[in-house]
Amino acid sequence: MRLTAGRLIEYLKDTSENANEHAATPPQLMYMVDQMDQIFHEKVFSHPFDVHPFAAMLLLNSYTMLAGAVREALSGHIVCTYPIARTALESACYGFLIRSDNDMASIWMNRHKDKDSLKRCRQMFTVSNAVAALKPVSSEMADYVQGNYDASIDFGAHPNQRSILAHASAMATRVDSTEGFDMTVVYGVNSWHVNQALLTCVEVSQAIAFLIAASADHHPLLNERIDVLKDWFEEKNRMAEQLAGRPIDYSGPMYSSVIPPS
Repeated sequence: MRLTAGRLIEYLKDTSENANEHAATPPQLMYMVDQMDQIFHEKVFSHPFDVHPFAAMLLLNSYTMLAGAVREALSGHIVCTYPIARTALESACYGFLIRSDNDMASIWMNRHKDKDSLKRCRQMFTVSNAVAALKPVSSEMADYVQGNYDASIDFGAHPNQRSILAHASAMATRVDSTEGFDMTVVYGVNSWHVNQALLTCVEVSQAIAFLIAASADHHPLLNERIDVLKDWFEEKNRMAEQLAGRPIDYSGPMYSSVIPPS
């Protein structure tokens, strides 16, 4: 068996060209990413947060990592979107866990102090613990956070068969009768896969926005401005079904139910 791959310089050229072309002519779903960014700045971050400084840094880190996931989607290397989106979601979960518990902040800070501290930190700071803490606030959104986390692993945050074989295709039979396979790494400008990756960023951002808002006392996004969140979800659902080309019967994040056209 032989393995062949393009040169790094080719990869850098292709991903840079994709990002530049997308900056000049935004892909189909970029308007939803712009809407996402507007909601974070005008509806989420505009409210004061009385939280531990470590919680604040983790919550802010989730947004910056989310920006990195968008960047990867726009580069065309869409599989890279998922591990970054997963980290963004984990950061928001950890900030939510620390929001009013100084003991949790100490556990996080002392992670690398010794083996026992590392073990305790790993036990306490998990997405499942954040989901359990979120359930009294909203059982539906707790399930949504867990669904986004699980889907990110399936689609690229872990090297499983779905995240790899979904991008592989059989080559034409060679002259020597051997068989080969191609694996697409970088997808083209405004391709279906680029737009699905942008949909992923929007869905993860909705989970993150809820976690950040739930970390503040009486955040308007979860109270008198809950209509903003509902309208945002409805618009995302409509665009997901348009990208899929059909109504979607789904549970969890919609992007896991959006199947590429054959």
